[in-house]
Parts: sequence; structure tokens; C-alpha cells
Amino acid sequence: MRVQSWGGISGVARSFVQPVFASDIPRAVGSGTTAASRCLVIGNLRSYGDEVLNEDGRYVSTTRCDRILGVDAELRTVTAECGITLRALQERLESFGLMLPVTPGTAHLTLGGAIANDVHGKNHHAQGTFGRFVRCFELARSNGELLTCSRAAHADYFAATIGGMGLTGAITRATLELRPLTSAQLRVRSRRFANLEEFFALDAGVSHAHEYAVAWIDCLGKGRSLGRGIFSVADHIHADPGDSRPGSRHHAYRFAIPCEVPLSPVNRVSLALMNSLYYRAHRTGERLSHYRDWLYPLDAINRWNRLYGRRGFFQFQCVVPAEAARAAVGRMLATISAREQGSFLAVLKNFGTLPSPGLMSFPMPGTTLALDFPNRGAVTRDLLLELYAITAAAGGRLYPAKDGCSPAQSLEQGYPHYARFKQFIDPGFGSLMACRLGLVS
Repeated sequence: MRVQSWGGISGVARSFVQPVFASDIPRAVGSGTTAASRCLVIGNLRSYGDEVLNEDGRYVSTTRCDRILGVDAELRTVTAECGITLRALQERLESFGLMLPVTPGTAHLTLGGAIANDVHGKNHHAQGTFGRFVRCFELARSNGELLTCSRAAHADYFAATIGGMGLTGAITRATLELRPLTSAQLRVRSRRFANLEEFFALDAGVSHAHEYAVAWIDCLGKGRSLGRGIFSVADHIHADPGDSRPGSRHHAYRFAIPCEVPLSPVNRVSLALMNSLYYRAHRTGERLSHYRDWLYPLDAINRWNRLYGRRGFFQFQCVVPAEAARAAVGRMLATISAREQGSFLAVLKNFGTLPSPGLMSFPMPGTTLALDFPNRGAVTRDLLLELYAITAAAGGRLYPAKDGCSPAQSLEQGYPHYARFKQFIDPGFGSLMACRLGLVS
């Protein structure tokens, strides 16, 4: 059996255990797990790189542990098992007029994965990361310990586990704080910007007044069009309570990629054409959209990653401090354009200043850039290493959940709590990423 990340990196599973209940996870984790034979707890495998691959081929899958254990509509909290997807959780919460305060660009990841990577969304400037709304969770360690972690109890493991890449133990269940869902409809406003400077001016002028803000960029633009794109903001409209609880079947898959294509249609020529058409034809002005359609556009296409072919793709995401952002992002875009290895899924956003609770949480105040690159072997890896070098020189850092080939010192350079975090890594847990980046030996 093979285990494969969303980007296409795969490994052989020599042991694959699927507990049915969250209460079974501690036993599954502890059985046969040692420093010489590490295991890795996985969810829906939505991480893009080698974070979800184990060097010993030992996996504990949580996807069957997908129950909601309780909802308190008055206190606005939910307790659920770690293997439930954010999509399934959110669909149930809609009937209570509630929603998750923060979600990333897909709802198909698990609750445990969202905590382990302290995911962020299009509203980071207003709400911060997912981890800010985690009230507590249960953590199973390979030595048999079962810790209930919160800001008050086992606070060190609480901070290490949020954004801890699944290396501190197995999250079995968690309690989250929620927000009211005033309406499932968003009022979306979009407009074109001609270059990178115009993006920064536009974002500074309007994003603070809206719940969500994000930009798509044409990363193949050159000269005066370097960094051109579409800037969008969105806000939930206020409606009658009955209008805020639509049916749960609203956002089923609309298309599916039936198989991996032998030769990826994503290439320099097709990307240049798609980016140019998208920039000119994208709908601007104001419109209403269901929040799932706007927050998770690619979730409507089942297995869209297959479009990248059997070799898969790499994703690159970094954040650089605000004072260095214009120059650093400009250098990255110029480098990508010169190498003609662009991306259609290119996202640019400014993070806010709300601190993340995790020691290894990715977001920090500054600008984040995220792109996908078809895997063309050495030339793609060389490009990614060049982008990492620009990031490091600007005082920024990369996102481990979307990384597959950065140099060993990447985390140590970018994360000030790196040394402290290593003290809480469970010796019975490991991943290819953890080995590559020096988190475990």
C-alpha cells in the first residue's frame, strides 16, 4: 500500500492502522512504537509535501474517528474527534447558526490536521489562525501518557502541538470556539490591480474594513505588469436566521478528474494563456456568493491534483516581514517569470498582527505568497531553493505543511522557538519532513 501527499510525493505503508473510535488511538499509537520504529498519525493527507510520510512506513489513520461529540450553541463551542473533516463539521454547525472562525483554502482536511498545522485563511488579518480558537485537546503520547492540553493545563504541550506538524503526539479529540453565522452568503467585491505596488496600496486601503481579503496574481507578468492580479474582499451579509442555515448538500463536487494524466497539461504555454484570460475575464465589481463557493473554490473539483500528472507538483508558501515584502515578493515574482515556471494557483495576502498560539505556527505579520509548480525535476527544485533563499534573506519563513525540498536549516532560521519546540517532540513519532529538516535524527 502506498501513502501519497496531495502534491504527489508518496511512500510505502508497511503498517497501516485505522482506529474506529478516538478512544482507540492511544492504543494504536503505543503499540510497537519506539524511537527505533516511529509512527505517524495521518488524516485526510491534504498536506502537500513529505510531512505526511513516515520513514518507517508506520501509519495510524484517523479518518474513521469522525464523530461530533457535542455542540453547545449557547457557549458557541463544539467538541469532535480528530478525524472529522472541516467540511463535515461545518455542515453540521450550520444547523446551529454557527461556523468555524478560521478555515484554510480547502475544507477536506481533518480537525487534527488543522490543529497540527495551525491553518490560516482569507481572514487572518481579522481573526488570526485556527489555533487561536482551540480551547483544549486530548494528546496521546507514545509512552502511554494521555494529556488534556489547554492554555491552563499542560500549556507547554498545548503550544508545541498547535502548529507542531503532528510530532508531539496524537490529537484524539478537541474543543473549539465558534462564531455566529449571520448568513451563508458573502458580499464579494473584486477589482483588478496592475502591478505589485498597486496591490500593496489597495490592500492597505481597504482590507481592514472587511472580514476576508485575498489576491490572485499572475506570476508570469513582467515589466510594468509584474505582480498584476485580482484583489477580492468579502463579508457575510446579515439575514434572517433561517437564511443562514442552508442544506448541507449545497457544495458537492461538480467536476472530477477521473485519472492521472500521463502528461500534465499545466505547462508554460497553457499557464501563460490561462493567467492572461483569467486576469482579463475575471468578474469584477460586487456579487453574492455562498461562503463555501468562495472560500473553497477548488473543493468543487474532485482530485484536481491529478491535472499535474504522475510526477505531481510542489507548492511553495512563504511569509516575509512587512518592511521587506515589496522587495522580496518582487524578486520572487521576477525569478519565477524569468524561469517561465509559473503557477495558476498563485495567492498573495497580507497577514495581520494577531499572535499565533503555537511555537511553530507559520503566520507572522507580513506578506504571504503561495504557488503551485508542476514537478519538472531538478529545474523545479532549483527554483524552489532560490525562492527559499530570497525568503531567508528577507527574514521570512516557509510553511512546512506545503514544503517538500527546502534545505535542512530552513526551520531553524525562520522559527525563533525552534529549539524550544524540539524538546516536546515525541520520540515515537517521525516523518520524512522531520528527518529532512533536522527535527528528528
